[in-house]
Amino acid sequence: MDVRKAVAVAGLLTFAALNASIGPIRSRGVPDGFGPAMWALLLPLAVTMAGVLREAPWARRIALGGAVAVFPWALLLTLAPLGLPLGRQVVALAASVAVFAGLSGRSMASRFEGRSGRVDWRPPRMALVGWAIVANVASMLTLYLFVAAYDYRIEWHVAVPAALLLLLVLGVVALGRGKTLGILVVALSSFGLLAAATAFLWTEPHHTGEGVLLVLAFLPGLLTGWAVLFAFGRPMWRYLRGRSP
Repeated sequence: MDVRKAVAVAGLLTFAALNASIGPIRSRGVPDGFGPAMWALLLPLAVTMAGVLREAPWARRIALGGAVAVFPWALLLTLAPLGLPLGRQVVALAASVAVFAGLSGRSMASRFEGRSGRVDWRPPRMALVGWAIVANVASMLTLYLFVAAYDYRIEWHVAVPAALLLLLVLGVVALGRGKTLGILVVALSSFGLLAAATAFLWTEPHHTGEGVLLVLAFLPGLLTGWAVLFAFGRPMWRYLRGRSP
């Protein structure tokens, strides 16, 4: 195993260790469902690590998506710990940086993806699609935690992130298979996420720091989803009107 893959796998192993050790912080106001929700991610993490070792394209995207999901809150809580011990967030920050260092960059993208199946991921616009997949995997992980662990004041509100999570999963899978429909579904999910985040901040009790983390968690997926729609929107419109792209 080469150095960059080893660094990435070490970062993923650190994520797994952090997830497995989430129990002791339950007494600090963490919702009851948070620990089990994090433990449930251990199996996907193990599968992703195996995929990274095999250089599977989907594994690189999921691993980077996990790093994108972890990095904002780890960085924010490292810079402004809010009275919490620094250990956990510093370790999480280092793990996310390790995954970025191991798997990002043109050489690793070409090595893992290049031309996989019927989709050539090498052109610049397709590289943008790849990063949209990564960023929206991060949004999916955040939505998963909202569905599995958050204690909503109004119980039916859980249906909103659950529906968005399902829609986003379908869109990301379609994007990964090079389907045009995926662009539209991910863009639609982005608008839904924006509306849902706004409603959440308006109706659910939260601290200012939680609001900042929520924005940082979803912003990469929103921006890349809209960027892909902008990049491919005109060719798609011309195709729908019966003209060549």
